Amino acid sequence: MQADMDIVTDLLFLLYDGEGLSVSRDELLAENKQLFADKNQILFLAFDDDKPVGVSHGSLRREYVNGANDGLKGYLEAIYVLPEYHRNGIGAQLVKILEHWAGLNGCREMASDCLLHNTNSYNFHLKIGFKETERNIFFLKVIKSQKYEICQVDTALHEMIQPIINETWGAPYLAVNGKLWDSRTMPGYAAVSATSPAQTFEVLGYLLYEFHDGVCEIMVLESVVQGIGIATALIEQVKQAAKSSGVNKIIVQTSNDNTHAFRFYQRRGFILSEIRPGALDAARQLKPTIPMVGEDGIPLRDEIEFMIEL
Repeated sequence: MQADMDIVTDLLFLLYDGEGLSVSRDELLAENKQLFADKNQILFLAFDDDKPVGVSHGSLRREYVNGANDGLKGYLEAIYVLPEYHRNGIGAQLVKILEHWAGLNGCREMASDCLLHNTNSYNFHLKIGFKETERNIFFLKVIKSQKYEICQVDTALHEMIQPIINETWGAPYLAVNGKLWDSRTMPGYAAVSATSPAQTFEVLGYLLYEFHDGVCEIMVLESVVQGIGIATALIEQVKQAAKSSGVNKIIVQTSNDNTHAFRFYQRRGFILSEIRPGALDAARQLKPTIPMVGEDGIPLRDEIEFMIEL
């Protein structure tokens, strides 16, 4: 009956609104229409004379339910009693009717749940004979956007990149190829993402380079977000910059422990062009903060150069 559906919707709306769940009455009414047509769902109402004061929603579940045995079981999906009618046994009676209905349908267990902070619901369940079986805590993390664009590094982007460089490399200075380079003055490209309607950009990766001795050298390349092609896109961009400047060779240095870089550059067409044993021992004279041990416990000693011709 439409009248019953409206009553159920009004009472359940009070329940969900009180629990802070964002659901509109229209959405709830549409859901209830489906419930009324589903033989595995049932709703019971409690009245004080002609006044509706409580509702319970039960279902038959065949899927896994925490703590329950396999097979069909009843489930207390929702229960609500107007606050002024609490402690009158109405909630217990609504659950008892659901249990009877579930038993008639072959169930031997009745399951339920409540939010961890809802101590009233928790105590109610214990009072009417439920036993706690398990506790679950659900987590949510906002992930970084996978949409990005490649921008030329300007003063503002340099300021955003520097904290990342300082954290990764310990200082703005990079000891590469027997020389100390200042990352704050290098040209480069950054992958940036708009993270809010206000278009506040976030750096997802960056590449800084220098032209010297007839080559373009990648001085530092880092992806803050992995697995979405940022590093490859940055390399393609610096290739275009090199070609535009009439340079046909790009080189990049890495340390002897960085096997990930070995695979990465070779998969993108770079070849191993030079090994400089002991180069990192010498680089510590320029930058003492270079650690003695790198990835996988490998001693940091040597510099490996990769090269690609354009």
